[in-house]
Amino acid sequence: MGFWTFLISMMPVGELRFSIPFGIFAGLHWAEAFIYSFIGNALITFILLFLISYYRIENIQKLLNKIPYIGVIFRKWHNSALKKSLRFNKWTYTNLALFVSIPLPVTGAWTAVLISSLLTLKPIKAFLYISIGLIVSGSIITLISYNFIYLMEYIFINKEDVENFINSIS
Repeated sequence: MGFWTFLISMMPVGELRFSIPFGIFAGLHWAEAFIYSFIGNALITFILLFLISYYRIENIQKLLNKIPYIGVIFRKWHNSALKKSLRFNKWTYTNLALFVSIPLPVTGAWTAVLISSLLTLKPIKAFLYISIGLIVSGSIITLISYNFIYLMEYIFINKEDVENFINSIS
């Protein structure tokens, strides 16, 4: 399951927000799920930062726009990241880490990579700050995922109701 957790964390949809709960509910220890997810997400971040830095975002955009479906997806992702980056007058590396540390949809490493390339931030420094954000976000997700059963017991009070709820969603 560690390999699948690692691979899922590299995907642009979900990232740590999906791979950590997947790993924990698939039977991995919470620390293993966190480590596999972090390494996978950090690795793809590193690769993307340097690929985009080497090939330039404009060239990549031209290439992807030629591919019918992928071009549309990339444009939507690009526009979303551009809107998010315009909300702040001056993006700093700390803002990038804070952005990634919020475990919500479209606030992950992939979007942070795009934002850092749009703002021409230095790849190594951006990678370090994105990694800090991944650690914070991953810790929050791990805490929530690991304590999910206890949270459900608190809400439902009855352990049998919790087991029925978990069985109904799986």
